[in-house]
Amino acid sequence: MNGNPSPKDASTLSTSFSHLPILDLSHASNPDLRPALLSQLHSALFNIGFLYITNHGIPASTITALTSKLPSLFALPPEVKANLSKVNSPHFLGYSGFAEETTLGQKDLREQFDFATEVPVVWREDDGASEHEGKGTVNGNGGGRDLSKLYWRLRGPNQWPPEELIPGFREAFTNYHNALSALSYSFVHMIEEAFNIPHGTFDAFFQGTTHNSPTSTSTTFLEPQHRIKLLKYPPSSSSTPTNNTQGVGAHKDSSGWLTFLYQVGTEEGLEVVNSRGEWIPAPPVENSFVVNFGNAFEAATEGAVRATVHRVKVKTNCSYSTSQVSLNSIIPQAPLSTAQPRYSIPFFQGLPLDLTLSQIRSYLPGSVRTLRREEEGNANANADGVSSFLDPRWDSLGESQLRKWIRSHEDVGTRWYGDEVVQFYLR
Repeated sequence: MNGNPSPKDASTLSTSFSHLPILDLSHASNPDLRPALLSQLHSALFNIGFLYITNHGIPASTITALTSKLPSLFALPPEVKANLSKVNSPHFLGYSGFAEETTLGQKDLREQFDFATEVPVVWREDDGASEHEGKGTVNGNGGGRDLSKLYWRLRGPNQWPPEELIPGFREAFTNYHNALSALSYSFVHMIEEAFNIPHGTFDAFFQGTTHNSPTSTSTTFLEPQHRIKLLKYPPSSSSTPTNNTQGVGAHKDSSGWLTFLYQVGTEEGLEVVNSRGEWIPAPPVENSFVVNFGNAFEAATEGAVRATVHRVKVKTNCSYSTSQVSLNSIIPQAPLSTAQPRYSIPFFQGLPLDLTLSQIRSYLPGSVRTLRREEEGNANANADGVSSFLDPRWDSLGESQLRKWIRSHEDVGTRWYGDEVVQFYLR
């Protein structure tokens, strides 16, 4: 399906939605249309947590330059993929073979490459410095930042495919990454306006600027590392019987502040759950991004911005095979089919790893943090699981991110962080 479902009027949106709203961002530049756009955005964030955006300003050429290279990327020889394996990276960047990642204890039937903002390693092993001396520096200025904390090991460079095998891939990815970064920052400003949050409140989190929150001293954060997954789901099988299987299991995003998903082509699979427990399809809409919001956004706003459970279903009656590269390396392979695979590209807007949810809340007006309770009453405000993300153990975003990645890729965690750390985060 590649048509545009009819967008709902903002006043009719509810948690029992039957399809996702479409926001035309070109209305933001029209003074007569902007108020209605912001009202629609506010309603979509509060009631649904998922929406399409069109006329977003990302050139089609920037998108096509990357999407056109996806078939060649996933067709790389098994030995090249093995060299790019995520198990080689303490930053959890690189290639994951078919069904190597798990969600809710089950294998996700997809292949993927994880890339991110290209940044240097900052993690330093504990050298015995006292807690107050600052155990590491960035560009010569640690500012008391403890870079020996394990979560700083998540930050580091990509594993790039050989340029001679996919000419221009790195340039195409970088251009796409930079364009989505800029879009994500401007979109955050629209969210601020929609909720009457002072313009630029969140800039300190993304642009390395010094900012004073209403309840804390000035803080300078390291610019975050945004992440992008390049995903390939197996083609739908045309034979019968057809079984629905887990492309990725039901989850809320925990990899960033918000997500911009580009669905390549016309293959469907993404579904979003509403308050009645119904799974609502979110099919590709031409020249659009699907936008949704992470656990951190929901928890920091105490539910004013909804993080919504979603999944990807694939239909196949094929079991997967493996390709032996060496005695120590077996690469799972997706089932063969004459149908088209489904490609998608989620961009996860990152947050500083040393930021805490408590700090984010200190930047937010009380009027935002009480919206959900005022609307639904204190008894039901956390009924959808907001409170589960408020576990004080995971107030640190770095800690929650390390937990997320280890739980998804236990083999990578064991290799780089050790059994003791892995068992702690698996509890």
